[in-house]
Amino acid sequence: MTTNYDLLVNATDEDCPIPTVYAKNALDTMSAGQILKLVASTEGTIKNIRTFVANHPYELISELKVNETFVFFIKKL
Repeated sequence: MTTNYDLLVNATDEDCPIPTVYAKNALDTMSAGQILKLVASTEGTIKNIRTFVANHPYELISELKVNETFVFFIKKL
């Protein structure tokens, strides 16, 4: 399954919580309905992103593990 997205943030070289901070900064610039693809390499990002999305007007469309990375698709509501 391919998910279309509007903006890609590659945070694979960053430790927690930097990928979540990058996601927030990117989503702040996006319009409602747009989708962010976040790629991270630290497992702690999973919990951070889930909590972040639950507390903001975003929807976590999907999250996947691809090889050694974690990929999140987040829609701004």
